[in-house]
Amino acid sequence: MKKLLFFIWLLVMNFSFSVSQPAEYPAPGGGRGSFIFNLENDVWLQRDDGYTNGIGFTWVSPPLREKQKSGLLRFLYRLNINLLGDDNQVNKNSRLSASHQSERWVAISLTQGTFTPADLFESQVIRDDRPYAGLLYGSLSLIRNTGQQQDSFGAAVGVIGPASLADAAQKWLHRTYGWVEPQGWANQLKNEPIFELWFGRLWNLTDLSEEGDHSSCRPAVKMGLSGQVGNLTTAIGTVLDLKFGLNLKPQNEAFVPSPLFNQLNLLNTTRTSIYAFCRLEGKLIFHNLLLEGNTFQSSPEVEARALYGQLTSGMVYQSQQAVLGFYAVLRTKEFKGQRYFDPYCGLIIGFNL
Repeated sequence: MKKLLFFIWLLVMNFSFSVSQPAEYPAPGGGRGSFIFNLENDVWLQRDDGYTNGIGFTWVSPPLREKQKSGLLRFLYRLNINLLGDDNQVNKNSRLSASHQSERWVAISLTQGTFTPADLFESQVIRDDRPYAGLLYGSLSLIRNTGQQQDSFGAAVGVIGPASLADAAQKWLHRTYGWVEPQGWANQLKNEPIFELWFGRLWNLTDLSEEGDHSSCRPAVKMGLSGQVGNLTTAIGTVLDLKFGLNLKPQNEAFVPSPLFNQLNLLNTTRTSIYAFCRLEGKLIFHNLLLEGNTFQSSPEVEARALYGQLTSGMVYQSQQAVLGFYAVLRTKEFKGQRYFDPYCGLIIGFNL
C-alpha cells in the first residue's frame, strides 16, 4: 500500500510540474517504434485469486508510411491498408476530405496470463470455482486512426495449459517472496492451442478543433464496439472511454480488444501530457475457454455468465520519449456461483526505441 501511495504522489507531483511548465518537443521522427511493458496483478490489493497475474511485452511500430526505408514497415503498411481499408474508401464512409491521411500503426505482443481459484491450499479440483489455467500467446494488432474514428484488427496464436509456463512462473514468484504456494496446478486446463481474431471501432466524440489550445486541461470522450471470435473467447462488446487532463490528445492512445491489455499508448506526442481516465466496458459472452474447460478433453469447468462488465480507472503520464501509467480494475462476476470479486491493478511503462 505504501508503494501505491508513493506512485500516486509521484503522478501528482508530475502533474503539478507539467501544468506550470508544459514541455514541448519537435514532432517525433520515424524512429524504430516504441516498447511497452504491461503488468497486471492483484497482489497490490492483497489478493490472489481469479485473474491473478498478466504480463505483456509489446513493440509498437512508428507511424506507417507507404515510402519507408524498412521493407518490414512497408509490408506492414500494405497489410494495414488491405485489412483496414485505404484512405479513399474510409474517408468517403467517414465523410472526411479525400486528401485526409490516416495514421496507421502495428503492434506485436507476447503475453502471459495466470488464472487460479480462490483457495490456493486445496490440491483437489474445486468444483464450484474457476479452474487453474495458464495462457501464453503472441499477437499482431493493426490500428488505423482518422482522428474521428479508430479501427483495429488483430489476431493471436498461443496455448493454454502447462505449455504456457504460468504454473512454473507463479510457483517461482511465490517461493521467491514467501507467499502461499499454490497446491492445485496439477488440475489445470490441459494443453490446447488457441487462435483468436478481433475487430474494434471507436468514435471520438471530442471536438478536435479545440486542440489548438494545447496547454489547457480538456476532456476527451470515445465510445465504440468490438467483437472477438476464436476458441479462447467469442464475444461482442461495447466501451465508453472518458479522459480529462493536460495537453490531452485522444488519438495518442488506441483501444485494442485483445484477450489481455487493451490499452495501447502511441508515443507520438509533441507535448508532455498527464491525464486521468475512466473506461467502462460491457460484453456479451458466447464462449470462454478459461472458464468452460478444454474443447476436446475432459477438464475442470464452471458455467460462464453471459454478461460481463469492467470498470478501469487510472492516471497516465506521457511525453515524447516515454509513458507511465497506473490503473485499477473492478469486474463483475464471470461465472455462476462465483462468491468473490477479483479486482486488480495494472502498470504501464513504455519508451521510444
